[in-house]
Amino acid sequence: MLSAKSKSLVLKILFTSTNILFCLTDIKGTVVFWTSVGAQKQKGAKKVTSTSVEIVLNYLFKEIKGLGCNYLHVQQKGFNKNKKLILRFFKQAKIEILSIYDQTSLPHNGCKLRKIKRI
Repeated sequence: MLSAKSKSLVLKILFTSTNILFCLTDIKGTVVFWTSVGAQKQKGAKKVTSTSVEIVLNYLFKEIKGLGCNYLHVQQKGFNKNKKLILRFFKQAKIEILSIYDQTSLPHNGCKLRKIKRI
């Protein structure tokens, strides 16, 4: 489990097109707790809505408080409209965020298109 000396954790959030994954790790990188929107009984297109994200974050805040964590580093990856919404919920939850890091990779003009076949 989590050592008593560790007061800060890293929350990694992965936004996919159909789901949002949350992974709570310590500073060394070992996984302490993980969950997703789909694991909280949300299915289909409802998984990427703001209400389902709020339900999962409330569950996540209870786990963070249970671990006795005071400080949090947030790492986000992927494209979604709910990125700013998640940060707004963290401000309301009385958990101090030390850093916010966005790992989203942007394409540099992408791959070359295939040659058009002429008949």
